[in-house]
Amino acid sequence: MEMVRKAVFDVLGDKIVGANFLELYAGSGAIGIEALSRGAARVVFIEKDRAHYNLIKQNLNKLGIADKAAVRMMLVEDFIPANQYPYDIIFADPWYEDELTIIGWENLLAEGGILVIEHSSAKPPPANPNLRIWNNKRYGDTALTFYTHARG
Repeated sequence: MEMVRKAVFDVLGDKIVGANFLELYAGSGAIGIEALSRGAARVVFIEKDRAHYNLIKQNLNKLGIADKAAVRMMLVEDFIPANQYPYDIIFADPWYEDELTIIGWENLLAEGGILVIEHSSAKPPPANPNLRIWNNKRYGDTALTFYTHARG
């Protein structure tokens, strides 16, 4: 997990600074919290599990960074069509067993934005004709696929 998290931020580099960041399937919120520590302007966390939701809120408060974040307890599938704001960077780490559909996710990305999906390296990355893959990393059973808008 630590190696994968390091890889995400190594690839993103300075793009984090000042970014409007979205963490889908947030779990513990570790990626979004690290994004804040690396200079992200704001992070929105989407998590369906109440225990994880509470953990993220507690950690943000303990670290004194709750004012730079919003935590929503909801399904990603409900958030996608309801979202009205573009994000510079989106990170998603869904359950590996689930079939992930990322159709419509291009609407979440700001112009020049980056979508990062963590997924099983045994499966091909999810496809979206409006997004193109610009980087792919593999770490054992885990893969990271980085997307941008296909038109840009």
